[in-house]
Amino acid sequence: MNDNPIVLFKKKASPYFNRKRVFIVLGILVLSVFLYAGQWLIVDQEPQQADVIFVLSGADGRVEEALTLVGEGFSDSIVLTNARGFSELEHARVKKQVASNNIYTDYKSKSTLASAEYSKELMENRNMSSAIIVSSDYHMRRTKLNYERAFKGSDIELVYIGTESRYHSLLWWSDKYSIGVTGSEYIKLIGNFVGIHGALAKKTLYEFDNYFFS
Repeated sequence: MNDNPIVLFKKKASPYFNRKRVFIVLGILVLSVFLYAGQWLIVDQEPQQADVIFVLSGADGRVEEALTLVGEGFSDSIVLTNARGFSELEHARVKKQVASNNIYTDYKSKSTLASAEYSKELMENRNMSSAIIVSSDYHMRRTKLNYERAFKGSDIELVYIGTESRYHSLLWWSDKYSIGVTGSEYIKLIGNFVGIHGALAKKTLYEFDNYFFS
C-alpha cells in the first residue's frame, strides 16, 4: 500500500501577484534613483598634500577654494584650466597669492576631458605625482569620471574637492535652479559617455538642456 499522499490540486502562482511584485520592486528602484540623483553628482574628498592644484573654470567659488588650499599649505602651485573662463579679478587674486613661477594657465582646453588631458600632460612633463582637482560640487562627478578616463593606467594620485554652491543635492527637485543643474549634468554625462565633447557638443547639449529644463 502506498502511504504517500495523493496531490489532487497544485496551487499555481498568480501571474497578477508576480507582476505586482515586479512593479513594486521597479517602483522602489526608480524612486531610489530619483531621490539619490543629486547626491550622486557630489564628490568632495578630504584634501591631501599635492604637487599642484587644478582649478576648472565655470562658476564662482572655485578659485577661492583653491587659494584657501594654497593658504593652508596643501600645495604651492596652481593651474587655471580653460583660463579664459576666469575673470580678471580671479586672475589677479591668484597672482597676488601664488608665486608667478608656480602659476600655470591653460588656454586651449574647451571641455572637462580636454582639461583632464592637459592636466596629465603637464604633470608627466614636470614629474608631478599628485594633484588636487577643484570644481563646483555638482560638477565633480563628471569631473572625476573624465579625469579617471584621462589618467587611466597612471600612478598619479588625484583628490577631488567640490566647492559649495546653491545646488541642493538632497532636495534637487525643490527649486528650479537645482532641477536645471541636475538635468544639465546628466545630459552632459550621457554626452561624455558616448564621446561628445568640445564646443559644438556643448552647444548641442545646452539645446537639450534649454528645451527640457529652462
